[in-house]
Amino acid sequence: MLKTVRKLVEAAAIGAVALTAFAAVGSAGTLDDLRKQGYATVAVANEPPYSDIKGDGYVTGAAPDVARAVMAKLGVPELKASVVAYGSMIPALLARRVDMATSGLYIKPKRCESIIYSQPDLCGAEAFAVAAGNPHKVLTYEDIAANPELTMTTCAGCAEEAYALERGVKKEQIKVFTDPPSGIKMLQQGRVDVFALSGLGTADLLKKTNDPNIELVMPVKGVPMGCAGAAFNPEDKEFRDAYDAALAELKESGEFAKIIEPYGFSAEATLAVKRDDFCPGN
Repeated sequence: MLKTVRKLVEAAAIGAVALTAFAAVGSAGTLDDLRKQGYATVAVANEPPYSDIKGDGYVTGAAPDVARAVMAKLGVPELKASVVAYGSMIPALLARRVDMATSGLYIKPKRCESIIYSQPDLCGAEAFAVAAGNPHKVLTYEDIAANPELTMTTCAGCAEEAYALERGVKKEQIKVFTDPPSGIKMLQQGRVDVFALSGLGTADLLKKTNDPNIELVMPVKGVPMGCAGAAFNPEDKEFRDAYDAALAELKESGEFAKIIEPYGFSAEATLAVKRDDFCPGN
């Protein structure tokens, strides 16, 4: 009996060592692995001008274009996009279904409890889309909260959902859209009174929709400028730090501004902030 117990203990110890070794292999050398395979898989939300998936599957937009330039400096020449809703990006990173997320995922303290970010790469104001003439005079989230009959739409897990709830909008006033165009259709059909999303994303969508019955409210008052960065699994700090170093080179050379400004983003606004301004110690 004693021998049997000893063998079981030894087997358990060997199994524990093997499991530890396997975990180490699975979490180490991320950047080296990406260099060997020649590409990184990135989560994007397909929200122009932050990110945009072309008909042939090629991913572009301000965030992926910055990431592509940074990864090229790091010896990874290609990005492969995986369309992931904002609310599912953190689970995708934690499960390692993607190597990084680069699609305007705002740097927020709550998110920083689960993932790590690069230094900021895109900053911008918030916006609403409303019926022409803004009949309900909605300029802030507080205006929506003050009228329980008003409803709004945004995406699940988006910063705009958090902004609304933090400022008194009731959960039942928020109707989640599956993608931005479907949210605009909800507004056009009168199923909601307000569409809320990033400023440049909303402006781009309204330009494409070209509906004179909808107008843009920008910036939304009382909401801080949102800044995004590339997001990583928390175990990939070495990868993130290398990314930061290459991103800094891109910013210093002026190439960063050349990438993002044609999309309408301000390089000056982004260069004025740091990750610690949003998530100290991340």
